[in-house]
Amino acid sequence: MEKAWDQELPQNIVNKFMKWFNEIQILKDVTVPRCMKIDIFTELHVFVDASKGSYEGCVFARSIVDSRVSVILVRAKSRVAPLKLLSIPRLELMACCVGARLVNSILKALNMPYLKVTLWSDSTTALWWIKEYGNWSVFVANRVKEIRQLTQIQSWKYVPGNMNIADLLSRGCSPRQMLNSRW
Repeated sequence: MEKAWDQELPQNIVNKFMKWFNEIQILKDVTVPRCMKIDIFTELHVFVDASKGSYEGCVFARSIVDSRVSVILVRAKSRVAPLKLLSIPRLELMACCVGARLVNSILKALNMPYLKVTLWSDSTTALWWIKEYGNWSVFVANRVKEIRQLTQIQSWKYVPGNMNIADLLSRGCSPRQMLNSRW
């Protein structure tokens, strides 16, 4: 939908926004732990996903604290898809880039490059590009090159779409859905 900045939005979009706006108050009591207990046994799990309108990644730290598994959101990033239409596999590859950049920045900030990292995508095409070698378009080749420089190829794994936690970012959700999500 292309609109000038001073044009009114269609009523269905206004209604959708107002519903979201009225629900946002239920998140006022949500707390996000800011303390992370990171040690040599901590694992970082990166989930990436894309849809026609956006691509994103999120990083979780998994560790054992007092004999219990603790999983905490470390960082997430979502981007609006470019105006130039791209195929879903290309957007998924861009999501893989976001995930690779996120985890690389976290490893540098923590000064712990040896932490075990697993990167998860539900795109078999993007995973194939990352793991295989071929004569691809410049677009694909440049992104694959960056991903390989920032991550280890064997760290990339497949996750079914219904189990990909980054799906929440790419599909969007209401505040009520966020409150009841796995996040």
